[in-house]
Amino acid sequence: MITVDCSNALAIKDKLLVYVADKLEALPILKSGKFILDSMDDTHTIDNLDVISAITEFLESANLKDHFQIIPIDDNIKIEPLEGKEMKERLEKISKPNNNPFFECTHCGFMTLYEEELRIHRLIHYI
Repeated sequence: MITVDCSNALAIKDKLLVYVADKLEALPILKSGKFILDSMDDTHTIDNLDVISAITEFLESANLKDHFQIIPIDDNIKIEPLEGKEMKERLEKISKPNNNPFFECTHCGFMTLYEEELRIHRLIHYI
C-alpha cells in the first residue's frame, strides 16, 4: 500500500486519484487530504516508481508539472505546490465549484441527480 498525501494540493486531489488509480489498476482508499493505493489482488504489487510516474504524467497532462513537487518517503508520497501568483490562479480555476445539478461518475460518465445513486453506481467499478 502506498499513501499519497495531497493535503496541501486539495485542488488536484480528486482528479489525481482517479488518474493514478486507473493507470495502475489500483484500489483507492480515500482519507482526509490523502489517498491510499492498494492492489486489487495479492499477486500484483504497486511500486513507488510506477506511482510517481503516473503522478508526473497527470501533472504534465494538466500543465502543472512546473508548479508541484513530488516528495517520496518510503511508501508515502507527498505532493507539494510551489508558491506563486500564477499557481494560485490555476488552482482556483481548477477547483471552481461545479454549478451543475448532476453527479457524474468519474470512471464512465454515468450521470444522475442523486448523490446516493452515484455512490451505489461507483461500487460496481470496484467489484
